[in-house]
Amino acid sequence: MAIRLIVMDLDGTLLTSEKMVSDYSKDVLRRAMEKGVAVTLATGRMLLSASYFGRIIGANAPIISCNGALVQALDATEPLFLRAFSPETVAELLTFARENGWYAQWYIGDDIYAEDFRPEYFTAYRTVQGFAVHEVGEDFSPYVEGVAQVVVRDLAGGVGAIAASIRERFAGRVDPQQSKGYTLDLVPTGVSKATGIEAILRATGIRADEVMACGDSDNDLSMLRLAGTSVVTANGQEEAKALATYLAPGCDEDGVARAIEELVL
Repeated sequence: MAIRLIVMDLDGTLLTSEKMVSDYSKDVLRRAMEKGVAVTLATGRMLLSASYFGRIIGANAPIISCNGALVQALDATEPLFLRAFSPETVAELLTFARENGWYAQWYIGDDIYAEDFRPEYFTAYRTVQGFAVHEVGEDFSPYVEGVAQVVVRDLAGGVGAIAASIRERFAGRVDPQQSKGYTLDLVPTGVSKATGIEAILRATGIRADEVMACGDSDNDLSMLRLAGTSVVTANGQEEAKALATYLAPGCDEDGVARAIEELVL
């Protein structure tokens, strides 16, 4: 079956370890789009950051951000798909994080909010132009509507224990989507990168077996299962590699671009 849609994770997949898109990758993606293939990103990053890289590659399909909770075309003013938390759940989550001493941030559309800005928690954003955090102080109550994702960070690497606490306290309301390093992404229950892809499929008529999904981590598993072709980079987690139909070189060796060149071009 011909591949009509390519969906790529960013960190550990398309981006190099320096958080850049190589010229070779940009050229391969341009050629795929010239062939008529739809190309986009699916990431846990906020919409602003996802769209920044979407413009770098010239993505011609809606961008999947916030682990699938928000899907929006590059120059659109309204989302194709949005699954936001209830304001009550956001307020409870942020209160719970504060009570436990966890650093939390949250996303509303293109904007990122936190009680205060701590640069050490945002090193992955160092190559994103226009990035800024709205510091709201202790009163976050005006900023709980339309929240697509809450992110909890722990530099000590204790996100696994935090995820367990979240699952127990917010069962049926909150799904931890990524728990590696010092970052834990929290989205409404039932949301994943696969739901983001499904929104694009409904809008375009493309079938799941015509999708190439490229990833490396636990928050990519849903889309790797959904897609007809699943590409995982050599630096990926073993659970992701187990779902791969194609094992690619690492992200610093342009693994995704090499897979596209072989399987699509």
